[in-house]
Amino acid sequence: FGSRTVALGAQARGSHHFAFGMPRDASPGRVNEDAAEALEDKLRSGEYGEVVSTAQKAAEAQLCLRPGGGITKADPYTAFAGCPQPQAPLDDPDDELRRVRDARRAQLKDEQTWRRQGHGQLRELADEREFVEAIKPHERAVVLLDDDDGHTAAADDVRRALEKIAKGHLEAQFCRLPAGKAFFLTHMVELEGLPTLFLLRDGEVIGHLPPSRLFEYSSASSPLFAGHLVRLLHRAGAVTTVEGGSDSEDEEDDRR
Repeated sequence: FGSRTVALGAQARGSHHFAFGMPRDASPGRVNEDAAEALEDKLRSGEYGEVVSTAQKAAEAQLCLRPGGGITKADPYTAFAGCPQPQAPLDDPDDELRRVRDARRAQLKDEQTWRRQGHGQLRELADEREFVEAIKPHERAVVLLDDDDGHTAAADDVRRALEKIAKGHLEAQFCRLPAGKAFFLTHMVELEGLPTLFLLRDGEVIGHLPPSRLFEYSSASSPLFAGHLVRLLHRAGAVTTVEGGSDSEDEEDDRR
């Protein structure tokens, strides 16, 4: 009976050692991973969640310029929430009216100067010397070169159209010079024919309109010719607008 007791005691001691010892498949690396996961779960819990969120926001913060000129470190997506947005300055009606009046006053001043220089009509030139003196003080000039007698049908129609255009375009000086008195102009370019218009800026010839250009879309006798001609002059830079070339505008001026 005594020997059985000793054997059972030894067996019990062996079972106790096997049950509470470290499992054979456990390793230090696995224990470390479990500990890290447990720590991460603990940090994400309600106790430490606010600390983690604050740290993340601090890492994402950037330097932001405040409306008052100061610089602060904050989240650029929320730093300006609630700040008043800059408003574009509203135009003062009085300022707009003042600008319109100033522009109109400057226009009237220019028109007075142009009228004193002889603008507003088709000026007849006797020779090239008078031509040089006439165009010298003008920024823009249009010179009609036609037959010496100037009584061909096409020349008459072009001359009448230029007289109408000259009234509405004071910014340019309109002149007529007989081809027989224009030695310099007739040798400057190879003329296609007459009538021809020479266009000048600050006393220099910048181009010319031969008959093929003048009558490209309508004959000189057409009611549409004056409007066509003023558009040609505008594209060439001889006048600043396309107004004043239609018969309807001339009729309105006559009624006034």
